[in-house]
Amino acid sequence: MAANTYFQFKQFTVHQERCAMKVSTEACLFGAWVPVAAVSRRVLDIGTGTGLLSLMLAQRSDVSIDAVEMDGEAAQQARQNFEASLWADRLHLVHCNVLEWENTDCYDLIISNPPFFTSSLKSQKSKNNLAKHDTGDFSKPRFAKKLLALLSNEGLAYVLYPEAEAEEFVQCLAKVGLYACTALVIRNQPDKAIFRMVLQVSREKTSIDTEELCIRNGQEHTPEFVKLLREYYLKY
Repeated sequence: MAANTYFQFKQFTVHQERCAMKVSTEACLFGAWVPVAAVSRRVLDIGTGTGLLSLMLAQRSDVSIDAVEMDGEAAQQARQNFEASLWADRLHLVHCNVLEWENTDCYDLIISNPPFFTSSLKSQKSKNNLAKHDTGDFSKPRFAKKLLALLSNEGLAYVLYPEAEAEEFVQCLAKVGLYACTALVIRNQPDKAIFRMVLQVSREKTSIDTEELCIRNGQEHTPEFVKLLREYYLKY
């Protein structure tokens, strides 16, 4: 098996050779950062891909997690990653297009690392386009409407986007009556532009302090990054 077909964490393994979206540093950071301790009901992971975010949240909580994935191969791989984990009884893979999912449950916590490319050149591989581009079926306006349907009255959603796409999504959320604020700003280096943003989405307008985190300072991971990923990365 080639080294890049799986990613080994301290308590679980993510096989990814059949998924268009591989394990990434920003996704790991997102999964380690998302607040889950106060959640008592079910969690929803939209566009789970390899299942990475669900596995990370399962490691540090006791909640049950529904993970939705529309790509068949990715869904099968995520299911296998779940079944091989210590938390197989709390991880539930749903193979469907979440926008067409006829589910009446509402969730106290929703997480998503959604497709976001809009104007970049598309790949010749359709599954790469499905995973990375939000044009067509999985558009920001449709995603916002689905969040409205799935989020409980006091629930929170956390969505990872680049800065420009985050600003677009905030406008889409406002049109359906949801509120968003920037919960986390991620930079690759302290003096670099914003790399990713995490939006906190809710039904009620709230005010929170925006956190900022740098992945590296020079060649080394920052102490803040190491603290978040210490329970996951083998190197720590």
